[in-house]
Amino acid sequence: MKPQFRFLIVIMILFAFTATSYANIKTYRVKWGETLYSLLSDKFSPQEILNINKELKELLPDFTLQKGTLIKETENCITLQPNFLTDISINRVADDFELDIVKYPVSTVATVVEGEVTSSLIQAVTDRGESPELAFMLASIYEWEIDFFHALRKGDTFKILVEKQFARNKFVGYGKILAADFLNQGRFIRALYYETAKTKGYFKPDGTSMRKGFLKAPLRYSRISSGYSHSRLHPVTHKVQPHYGVDYAAPTGTPIHATADGRVTEKRYKGYNGNYVKIKHMNGYETLYLHLSRFNKKIHKGSYVRQGDIIGYVGATGRATGPHLDYRIRKNGSYLNPLRFKAPDKKLPSDELENFQMASAVYSERIDNTYIARTNRLTMVR
Repeated sequence: MKPQFRFLIVIMILFAFTATSYANIKTYRVKWGETLYSLLSDKFSPQEILNINKELKELLPDFTLQKGTLIKETENCITLQPNFLTDISINRVADDFELDIVKYPVSTVATVVEGEVTSSLIQAVTDRGESPELAFMLASIYEWEIDFFHALRKGDTFKILVEKQFARNKFVGYGKILAADFLNQGRFIRALYYETAKTKGYFKPDGTSMRKGFLKAPLRYSRISSGYSHSRLHPVTHKVQPHYGVDYAAPTGTPIHATADGRVTEKRYKGYNGNYVKIKHMNGYETLYLHLSRFNKKIHKGSYVRQGDIIGYVGATGRATGPHLDYRIRKNGSYLNPLRFKAPDKKLPSDELENFQMASAVYSERIDNTYIARTNRLTMVR
């Protein structure tokens, strides 16, 4: 027989063997109502299934069979894949069973992602081949500095030093953002991650926390329908009178968040205010939230709320022409303009500042080097 024909026959045999092997693997997903017993009853006895379940709970205490779990089945083995990082193989070995659990290691690589805004932050991030999740992570760091719904501009740029996690040669998710730069309307803001036993969060290079004492706005709003004024023509009474808050127009039912940590001192219906909540904060500050459609049932007078907690929902109760939130801030009894209000900064204590700067120096250097590399490329092009 000629060598080329002999080679061809070997290839055909290997192909046939491989095709047969794959054909013998049945792949499906767990359906609603299926149990470990129903999956294993064709291959194992009831007592064996009890023993398998017991051993499985000892090795993986948090394991529960979920709808949608991937199953691969051969003549003598069933493999469950509860997630991408775990394989559970239950093998028939003579008159017994063998349980094998494989946990695939996750490797972490810190890399820089950079982009430019053309329409939205999500679009800018996905244009770089990244997941929208990264855009949300970045926005959560800068939410006290940038209004991503109204202050983002075409041409704004960002750089993100982020941990990317890989397993089985595939990207499986993001770790922490270690550092980020954002240029918004010409204003440059750098955020650096810092964590100790007592401190955890993002800080500017001088140790100022990225997390302000107050959120910039208590809700995701459509527009500002009325601003702070000492002499406004009231839309209902048609009389000129002060308006000591900002009216944020938004659909009925839009969640309203506490803008700072504090204690609820009032939660009730009150005449023109309609359903409203008043929160007392540190250092003489108070915030008021008027015309709510309803309250968060978990919030009561005397409750302590954290910044970002939902306290109620947009409505038009009291004297109002449409659904909106009238948001007000007071300092020692005097009203402040919420749109001009500068939230007090939180800073690292001076004895911790040096540790922070040393710990974050490597992150700053990684991002700084991307600017140097870009400058060198431009110089070479010129």
